[in-house]
Amino acid sequence: MDYIYTIDPNVEEPIMLINKHIGYDEEEGMGIDGAIFQKELLTLDNMGKKSIQVWMSSPGGNVMDGYNIYNAILKSKTKVDTYAIGLCASIAAVIFQAGRNRIMCDYGALMYHNAQGAKGKELDTINNSIATMISKRTSKEIKDVLAMMNKTEWITPSVAKETGFCDEIEDSTNLNKKHGNVITAHWKNGLMLLNSIKNENKKQKQNKMIKVTNKLGLNEDASEDAILSAITSIENKSAKLKSSLEEIENRYKETKQEYENILSELNVMKKKAEDSELEIKKVKITNMVEDFAKLGKIKNESVSKWVAMAEKDFDGTKELLEDLSVNKVSNKIEINKDQNNIQEDFVKKSMFEINKAKNKL
Repeated sequence: MDYIYTIDPNVEEPIMLINKHIGYDEEEGMGIDGAIFQKELLTLDNMGKKSIQVWMSSPGGNVMDGYNIYNAILKSKTKVDTYAIGLCASIAAVIFQAGRNRIMCDYGALMYHNAQGAKGKELDTINNSIATMISKRTSKEIKDVLAMMNKTEWITPSVAKETGFCDEIEDSTNLNKKHGNVITAHWKNGLMLLNSIKNENKKQKQNKMIKVTNKLGLNEDASEDAILSAITSIENKSAKLKSSLEEIENRYKETKQEYENILSELNVMKKKAEDSELEIKKVKITNMVEDFAKLGKIKNESVSKWVAMAEKDFDGTKELLEDLSVNKVSNKIEINKDQNNIQEDFVKKSMFEINKAKNKL
């Protein structure tokens, strides 16, 4: 956790600071964030500290942020002492009252007034709330606190102690010496802690560098230049490998394309060969069937049917055609045709001889 308002969270009696306006101000911007301050204080409380000191010098500010800080101090299991080390005005003076021990420097001051920025019932409600908070810590009647707030009351350390607004007044005569010793002790502790952190960081860095040198195959005490040189060498090798891989990848793509082109050409040639084979087979089948037709085993008009059968089963169809007998009707027709032709020729020849004889007469 990052501490914003705590000087050193590691000591037994940490100091928290309220040293500017509380909450957000339109001109000044964000001051003491009540929610963050509350979280820091309660975190310290859970760490089991001996005590917590809240040093205050603030003109006041936002009431809601003030409530967060007041409640954190009031409900802390750890003893929380509030120190008015300057002016504590408005809501800051209310927060001061939440301390287990309320200590004012002899030059400090408290100021109480009505809440600002509210009117009517809202103003009365806020004023009564603040008056109750002050009354519970000072044993003053609420009506008296309201009257004090209404006229704006400035309270010095001596009056504050007499009226129950503080428990102790710290004499500033020896303040520098007393707190000087405390600050010196804090400084020494802080310096020791800083050196310890530096040494630990140095050790962690060395351990990391040993891992690096081992990975690079260098001695543990290798110089920075040697490490950088080894890294550069690895980077160069990596670049060469990358270049080689890219070249191999390009070659692979080219070879793959060539293979695909050759495969495509082979497929075309294969298709042509298959088509040629089918054509040759068809011619062979047609010739075979026509030969059987010429032999008179089948009729000419049935050739196409026998060709279709042979395309499905050449050997079976051929065997079937071979087993068929010659078509006698077809032969007779052919013989009759020849006889008719002979008779016609004889008649023609006879008529020619008769006409020739007539001419001689």
